[in-house]
Amino acid sequence: MKDLKKKCEWKKLLGMAAFILAALMVYAGPAQAQDEGQKGLSGFYVGALAGYADGTYQSDISEEVDHEPAGALLGFQVGWSRSFGSFIFGIDGDIAYTSIDGEDSITLMDYKSDVSHDINYLSTLRARFGGMAGRALIYGTAGLAVADLDNKLVVSYMGQEVGRDEESSFHTGWTAGLGVEFPITPKISFGAEYLYIDMGKEKVSMEIGGYPVVDKGDLNLNTIRLGINFRF
Repeated sequence: MKDLKKKCEWKKLLGMAAFILAALMVYAGPAQAQDEGQKGLSGFYVGALAGYADGTYQSDISEEVDHEPAGALLGFQVGWSRSFGSFIFGIDGDIAYTSIDGEDSITLMDYKSDVSHDINYLSTLRARFGGMAGRALIYGTAGLAVADLDNKLVVSYMGQEVGRDEESSFHTGWTAGLGVEFPITPKISFGAEYLYIDMGKEKVSMEIGGYPVVDKGDLNLNTIRLGINFRF
C-alpha cells in the first residue's frame, strides 16, 4: 500500500510537471520572442521553491533496514544568470527544509531494532546552462548537494524498549538535472525542475546499552520542484 501510494504521488507530480512544461512550450511563442524572454531571465534573483522527493537509503548493516525515504520540501533560492546570444549561463544556490523520512526494522529472536532517518534540510549549489525556446529557457544543471539527517535506533525486547540513541549526520554529494524557466513579467519568472541527488555513503555511529553500532548509509533522491523567482 505504501509503495502504491508513492507511485500515485509520483504520477501526479510527473503529470503536473509535464502539463506545465507543455503549457510553457506552447506559450513560449516564436523565435523573435527570445529577446523578451532573455531580458526577463537575466540578472540577480531570489525566489521560493516547493517540491517532493523520494529515493533509497541502503545500509551496510543489513538489507532489512534498507528503505525508501520520501516527503515534501519547501525553501528558497538565490542566483544569477547572464545571456550569451540565445544561451543563458547561471549560478543557483538553494536550501529547503523537508519532511523526507524513512524507516525499517530488523527482528532477531525476540529483539527488534527500529531504524529511522529524517532529512532536516537539503541544499544545493549548481551551475546551469541552457538555450532559449521562444521565451522559455530549457537548461541542464549540476553541482554540489548537502543534507542534514537525524538518525534514530530503538531496540526492544519482547515489545519492551531496552535502549535508544539518536545521532545527526551531514552528507555531501552531487546533483544533476533538467529544468525549464519562463518569465511571467519582466521581473518575475516561474520554473519546474527535476534533480537527481547522490549523497554517497556517510558513517553513522550510535550506542545501545554501552555497545557501539556503526553503519554507513548510501542516500540517493529524485526530486521534482516548482519555483518562482523575483529579479532585481
